[in-house]
Amino acid sequence: MSRKRKYDDSYIKYGFTEIEVNREIRPQCVICTVVLSNDALKPAKLLRHLHTIHPTLKDQPPEFFEGKCKSLKKMKLGPSGANVALSQQVLTASFEISQLISKSKKAHSIGETLIKPSLLIAANIFGEDAKKKIQNMPLSNNTVKARIGKMSCDIEEQLLGKIKSSPYFALQCDETTDIAQCCQLLVFVRFLDVEDKTIKEELLLSSVLETTSKGIDVMQIISNYFENHDLKWEKLVGFCTDGAPAMLGCRSGLATLVKEKNPSTLTTHCVIHRQALATKTLPEELANVLKLAIKLVNFVKSKALNTRIFKKLCVELDSEYDTLLFHTEVRWLSKENMLKRLYELKEEMKIFLNEKDSELLEKFCDLKFELQFAYLVDIFEHLNNLNLQLQGSGHKTLEFRANIFIFEDKIRAFVCKINLWMNKIENNNYSAFQTFQTLINDDQYADILIEIQHNIKKHLEKLKSEFIRYFPEWNEVNSVQKIIRNPFCAKVEEAPEYLQEAVIELQNDSDCKNMFDSGMNLEEFWCRRATLHIQLREIALRYLVVFSTTYLCEQGFSNLLVIKNKQRNRLDVSDDMRLAISNIHPRIEKLVKEMQPQKSH
Repeated sequence: MSRKRKYDDSYIKYGFTEIEVNREIRPQCVICTVVLSNDALKPAKLLRHLHTIHPTLKDQPPEFFEGKCKSLKKMKLGPSGANVALSQQVLTASFEISQLISKSKKAHSIGETLIKPSLLIAANIFGEDAKKKIQNMPLSNNTVKARIGKMSCDIEEQLLGKIKSSPYFALQCDETTDIAQCCQLLVFVRFLDVEDKTIKEELLLSSVLETTSKGIDVMQIISNYFENHDLKWEKLVGFCTDGAPAMLGCRSGLATLVKEKNPSTLTTHCVIHRQALATKTLPEELANVLKLAIKLVNFVKSKALNTRIFKKLCVELDSEYDTLLFHTEVRWLSKENMLKRLYELKEEMKIFLNEKDSELLEKFCDLKFELQFAYLVDIFEHLNNLNLQLQGSGHKTLEFRANIFIFEDKIRAFVCKINLWMNKIENNNYSAFQTFQTLINDDQYADILIEIQHNIKKHLEKLKSEFIRYFPEWNEVNSVQKIIRNPFCAKVEEAPEYLQEAVIELQNDSDCKNMFDSGMNLEEFWCRRATLHIQLREIALRYLVVFSTTYLCEQGFSNLLVIKNKQRNRLDVSDDMRLAISNIHPRIEKLVKEMQPQKSH
């Protein structure tokens, strides 16, 4: 072990004073404040620094350096010799930029390869001081990754505190396979934030399923997380998944395993998945029309040459669009988008098929096909609108009020619309299907209209029966739900006996009634206003925090595709995912204070 050198007062003539770093005496230059190693406490090395770095001051007397030393001691410097305030500013900037990189879902190396060089170019214009600060800012790949990890842990710590203080919480989970063939599990949580009395949704955990993705595998990860972070199963009131057997299986499905932990937990099947399943069934003739439409799109899009020729044709005809859209089964909205675009470019398609001398032209120009094609464009537009309304937090009009009652109302309204459409069609009124209506006024379709009308009625009847099958609860509202939906219109005698007195008290609370009548949404009323009516409020919260969809998981998978791409296929995405999609802000000031600033190398 090398001997520790000691500082001598005579070293001031070389421009050096002493400073203690990690219980070790080191020399510090009184001119540039740089701190050297203990091994540099030799006159030759100190003199070399003075002659090399400050050659114009080598002939100054000791009194000059003593004056500089006094000024130095008045400055707030860190162990590295840098200004503490400046170092913290640089560190804060490093955290903020790392957060921005994660939010934009970019590679960690972009800080060092693009952001910092760009800042230095700007600094060359603004001056030397700005350039020196930016040069000291650590933004390497590893540094950005470490910053993101620290901020992710801080967000998780804040989130767990909020969940533990919430009276109840609910989960939604789903899994997918990423670009590296890893099975990624996402679990989101919905809870009451007691600080601002609002219901919030956040990513609880992102984890890799190393082997199988059975219900027991997912349950093991969630159970371990609950145990490691002291989360109580008794507070879990809702659990929402998709309809896969691994999730909803009656024996070993995840929902069954969750109910073993807490039998009172309400397990639900995502309403968007159910809506997608309900709309799959088409009568044979309409199904053939859809298949032909997909075949036509594939005929153009499957070959690069056909795609270029069709695009050039559309440009020459001054069409609004110049490309067709693919239909993908897993993309909920793609069917209507594909049909609508094909319908808008139907004349261009006819010209293209004619030039290609394709046998598809005759089928595409068939009158029966044209009418049924127009109907499919309209009905899938209605179904797409319903899908958008069911997306909850992804739909701006439903932001912060995506509760199960909202979605039940949307499904109930759609079934009622189907009844209305069937009644209108009986009277030859097609106003609900605008594209279809523009065609039937043409006399050439008169002979086949009755047959098409029959196919449409048959489809609507089937659609209604499928919705009722997948949504058996659409026409069932129990007495407790009526109280939660509108406590001031609920009949006391219909309420459960243990709630009757509480309902009477609330109905006679004029302040609460005025607030409710003013148009306040259910979440805000029960979370912020009805706080004195504890019994009813707790029951309401059990319903209001429940997830109805797994849409947040679907959004998370979209973010996952961007974050973990072909170029970053070995990335552990958990920290990046949390920072990218969380609404909780990391406490950067706290993290900066806990760290010792280090200069960039």
